Amino acid sequence: MSTKNIFRHIETPYIDAQNLLALLHSYQRPRDWIQRMVKNGELIRLRNGFYLIAEKIQHGSEQIIPYEQVANLLYGPSYVSLEWALSFYGMIPERTYTVTSMTLGRMKEYQTPVGDFTYYPLRSSSYSIGVDQKQSASSIGGFLMASREKALADFVFKACKRLDQKQLEIELLESKRLDLEIMRELDKSLLSEIAKSYRSKSVRYLMNLVGIL
Repeated sequence: MSTKNIFRHIETPYIDAQNLLALLHSYQRPRDWIQRMVKNGELIRLRNGFYLIAEKIQHGSEQIIPYEQVANLLYGPSYVSLEWALSFYGMIPERTYTVTSMTLGRMKEYQTPVGDFTYYPLRSSSYSIGVDQKQSASSIGGFLMASREKALADFVFKACKRLDQKQLEIELLESKRLDLEIMRELDKSLLSEIAKSYRSKSVRYLMNLVGIL
C-alpha cells in the first residue's frame, strides 16, 4: 500500500503518531517511513507525534488549515480564546496571526510551519464556564472555543490586570477598537458568572463597563 492510499483512510487533515503507526503496521521500520514522509513534504510536523497531511490541506493554490482544531489537539486540555477568538467573532478589526488559547496546563508556545500557537494557564475553577463546542467549517469534527463573553474576560484577565476601570475602557474601546454593538449584545448574566469565578478586579471592571454601554 502506497502512502497516498494510507492517507485516503484518514478523514481529518491531521493525524498523531499512534494512529499513523497503526496504519503503517505492515511496513518495515514504520517510524522511518514517517520521517521520510516529513522530509518529502507529505506530512507537516507541528510537534513530535502530531502532523498535518499536506494533500488534505491543499485546495487548489490555497492551504486551508483548521487552526482551531489544531490548537485544541496540539496542547491540552485547552480552548481557543483571547485575540484569536475576538477576531473570530468580529469583535476586533485586526487579524491575528498567533492562535491564542487558555489551558489547564503550563504556559506553552509552539512555532510551527503553519503558524504560532500560544497557551496561557487558567485555574480549573474558572476554566469551563463559557466555553462552547463549535463545528469546524473546513474539517470534519469540532473544537472548543471561548464564547464572546469568555474570550473578552480572558483577554482582560491576562492583559489588563493593572488597569483601573477608565483605563480599561480606553484600552478596549480605543486601543483594541472593540465593536460597540457586539459589546452591547453580550450576555451580562454569563459575564457576571465568569467574573465571579475569576475573582479578578479587572474582570469585574469589564462587567461594569458592559453594564453601562
